[in-house]
Amino acid sequence: MTIEFLACETPRDRLRFERFPERLHAGDPVFTPPFPGSIAKILAPDSAFHKRHGKIFPFLALRNGVPVGRIAAIINHSHNSYHKDQTGFFGFFDCENNVDTARALFEKAESVLRDAGMTALRGPYNPSVNDECGLLVWGFDQPTCVGLTWNPSYYENLVLKNGFDRKMSSHGFDLPLHRLEGPSRLRPLAERVAKRTKARLRAIDMKNLARDLDIVQEVYNATLERNWGFVPIAKEDMDSAADEFRAIAYPPMMMIVEQDGVNAGVALTIPNINEHLRVIKKTPWILRPLHFLYLLKTRRPLTGRQIVYGLAPRFRKNGLHAWLTYQHFMEAKVHLRHAELGWIQETNTEVMELSDLIGGEKIHKWDIYERPIQLPTP
Repeated sequence: MTIEFLACETPRDRLRFERFPERLHAGDPVFTPPFPGSIAKILAPDSAFHKRHGKIFPFLALRNGVPVGRIAAIINHSHNSYHKDQTGFFGFFDCENNVDTARALFEKAESVLRDAGMTALRGPYNPSVNDECGLLVWGFDQPTCVGLTWNPSYYENLVLKNGFDRKMSSHGFDLPLHRLEGPSRLRPLAERVAKRTKARLRAIDMKNLARDLDIVQEVYNATLERNWGFVPIAKEDMDSAADEFRAIAYPPMMMIVEQDGVNAGVALTIPNINEHLRVIKKTPWILRPLHFLYLLKTRRPLTGRQIVYGLAPRFRKNGLHAWLTYQHFMEAKVHLRHAELGWIQETNTEVMELSDLIGGEKIHKWDIYERPIQLPTP
């Protein structure tokens, strides 16, 4: 039957867009719903993305008035300015197991982006490379950590059958901290470096979060600038994220590296709040925020995700990296049973080798896809 599209321009429709995946995947125990209202907030005209980066056009695909898919066409001026191209993006893609429905969704996104002068369709990005991105293609039975996407296995076929080519793969590594010992090869080096450099770790200062986020921004951009598709994260983006960061932060696992009293790097692991979000799936939607906040105050997650890790470029030549790796690993063992390292691009051989060194086990793989946007036939 004919697919019709609903442009989700009202708060009610944006919430309908947000809640569609749960309708589709409610029966899968691995599916994790978002925090209520979080996706609708990103899509709103006054969101941080709309203010600083571009435009998001969300659509629901309807058959006989019933949602069967969703997609957002995304124009990211920050990406195109940095890379000097005209790439359009799709994101927030969810679809029934039907190639024709997926085709209609991609064509809808493509038509919006074509009208805006874009020449390629790339994704999924939700909504940018500095947010959730990638299509899960391996590890469907393992729950993903906060900020890492999950989808059922049939999505890959929907994408490939609609003319997309893979552009980049990224991996997620699980660290079973409860049964791993510290990397013995690093311990002697770490001890020598500590004596020579007088380096120390301190917890991030939540009372001076804006100050400490400056070093987080510097390390994030310096560490990831060689990644394919990289776009620098702006100070304004860090400031916007500060309130959400503060709400879920667990300071003992959010550490600043100091050398001679100067901020030199970071090792930030955030609690995996997806543990709580999976618990509240059975709670009525309107009561979920209260249930989530209760869990956040009474039950610390036993898993975490490493989101930023590294040293500012000017501190990378004195062995601090080995010291940081060892110290952060040993600290994580005290607080967590598992940690996930992801999203690690396939070209980042240094970090993948480091993951192997400290006992990481590959559990997830995500792909980014692209196809050219065809001009309409005269």
